[in-house]
Amino acid sequence: MRLDKQQQAIQPSFLDRLLDDSPKDSEERADSFYLDLRRYRQIVARDLEALLNTRRSDPDEKVMDYDEASRTMLAYGVMDLNSLCLQDPDDRSRLQEDLLRSIERFEPRLKRVRVSLDLANGNERSLRFRVAAVLAPYPNRPTVTFDATLQLASNAYRVQDKD
Repeated sequence: MRLDKQQQAIQPSFLDRLLDDSPKDSEERADSFYLDLRRYRQIVARDLEALLNTRRSDPDEKVMDYDEASRTMLAYGVMDLNSLCLQDPDDRSRLQEDLLRSIERFEPRLKRVRVSLDLANGNERSLRFRVAAVLAPYPNRPTVTFDATLQLASNAYRVQDKD
């Protein structure tokens, strides 16, 4: 099987290579060593969902005085939602800003990230955010969009690739 140059440029992450999608097959398929754009987007959506569903603790202020501390596992995730009133526009704006900062900091595969709140869904049981960005390996391709829906009852996000 011949792979085009864009497929050859993207190899799955080390963890993705260790995971076995087909444990009953004794040999790996040739296309499992490289990612096409569709599969790459699925993996980014999966990892984005994991990031948004991780709540960071409030680390000691002394630790956060160090510049590099903000890029460590101490700061991984998004703010805890328990102190927010998500019906309040100011709190929704704080959450939107926090999502943007967390994605920019911890998802290096997304560049020029924009996060917007979709108020048109009319569902009081969820908030929907739209994450638009450029995939780092594909800087000349159009912006990709992910819908991140926050279920208010469970405080859990579900992320889907828009395309």
